[in-house]
Amino acid sequence: MSTTHLTILAKGGWSQVIRRIKPLCTHIRGSAPHGTKVYLTFNPSLHSQLNNKSVAGWGNVCSSIYSQLGTKQDIYIRFLDQDQGNAKAIDIETLTEDDIKTDKEPTSTDRLYTNVCLGGTFDRLHAGHKILLTTALLRCTGCLTVGVTSPSLLGRKTLCELIEPLEKRISVVKEFIQTVNRNISHNVVEITDPFGPAIVDPDIECIVGSTETEKGCLAINEKRKEKELKPLDIHIIDLVQDDNREEVHEEEKISSSSARTRVLGRRLRSSLQPWDRSKGPYIIGLTGGSASGKSSVGRRLKDMGAGLVDCDKLGHSAYLPGSTALKKIVEEFGDQVLAEDGTINRRVLGGIVFSDRSKLEVLNQIVWPEIARMALEQAKQDWEAGHEVVVLDAAVLLEAGWNSYCHEIWVCLIPRDEAVSRIVLRDGKTAEEAEKRVDSQWSNQERCKVAHTVFCTLWDQEVTQRQVELAWNRLREELELSS
Repeated sequence: MSTTHLTILAKGGWSQVIRRIKPLCTHIRGSAPHGTKVYLTFNPSLHSQLNNKSVAGWGNVCSSIYSQLGTKQDIYIRFLDQDQGNAKAIDIETLTEDDIKTDKEPTSTDRLYTNVCLGGTFDRLHAGHKILLTTALLRCTGCLTVGVTSPSLLGRKTLCELIEPLEKRISVVKEFIQTVNRNISHNVVEITDPFGPAIVDPDIECIVGSTETEKGCLAINEKRKEKELKPLDIHIIDLVQDDNREEVHEEEKISSSSARTRVLGRRLRSSLQPWDRSKGPYIIGLTGGSASGKSSVGRRLKDMGAGLVDCDKLGHSAYLPGSTALKKIVEEFGDQVLAEDGTINRRVLGGIVFSDRSKLEVLNQIVWPEIARMALEQAKQDWEAGHEVVVLDAAVLLEAGWNSYCHEIWVCLIPRDEAVSRIVLRDGKTAEEAEKRVDSQWSNQERCKVAHTVFCTLWDQEVTQRQVELAWNRLREELELSS
């Protein structure tokens, strides 16, 4: 990502800046193209102008810049006079004043503290996170403690499978703090409960939260009271409205959940292997758990021009009389698994293999290679018929190791509770039976770790269609497909 360094000349302090915040943001936007990482400093430095009387004002300045620019550009407002290289100067006095009231009443927490804390998920660091962190940094002169939510607490989050790893979230927070104000120390830690260090550290004086987490801040003080610790001052910020929502189901505030939904249909990692279009099709392995909407996504891709191989249907063919797999199954499990018409008695075979995992593995080693052979044969036929891209629709794609035949893995997912509800409604299973089926398969998290593209069919069909179109159009452009 390219970077832009800007220095804002503001001898009149925060009040001079806030009165020109709109033209300033317009100027910054014009100086740094969309997608650019932008480092802002003030001259004199923000740090040198920071005191109990100016904390609220500088908080207003930083929040305004992040909220107006942060969804389009990766902004970092630095507190210190750091070497900006060939920084471009913006003289605030040359900009037109806004008609903005700056006489906001200060609160009791608009002052400096030695030790401050805050917490959050900090997934895909966005403008709201930066405002929260900056609000805490403005008030902190000693050590900033940040609790980063453990994966064990995130299971109910929207698209929790796409939340960044804990190590990355901690690293990004540390990097932000060091970039913004390296003059203070910091302690960024994993929290495995809703409270973290805030209920045990007697030196912490203030906690920064949002209107969404205010109840949690109050609960922390209750815990501190139980431990005979001094209650924390609580500073609350407003949530930042998202003016760039792409779907109606996205949250109205700027949020990580919305950021994760915008990943759907987009490329997450590079292809598994290069494609030689003269030797065969570009193969997409499409997989997902029961009731994830995998088959409907496969049909949509077929309508857009892809060849489609239904590996689940091929699985039935593997059991037909005369097939190589059937002969091996009878040799392994005996004539008892044969029905009167010479086909496999699935009920009997199922009773054998699902009561003994080792026997299930034996069955899979017989059937999976035969399905793979038929799938690749059909994929070749589709390619010869003019389909440059062929989709292998397979529930057990990853379990069977068929991803080795693929150029990309595309994954469909839905929350576990929704999968159970769909199975109960569609297949007439009990909730307990549906839960066992879901839990016997790979988890969404395991699939997403290897996915090149992810879809979620939780919302209206039109939303799914847009995800699939986004992925298909992106692939066509990347591969320079002829049609």
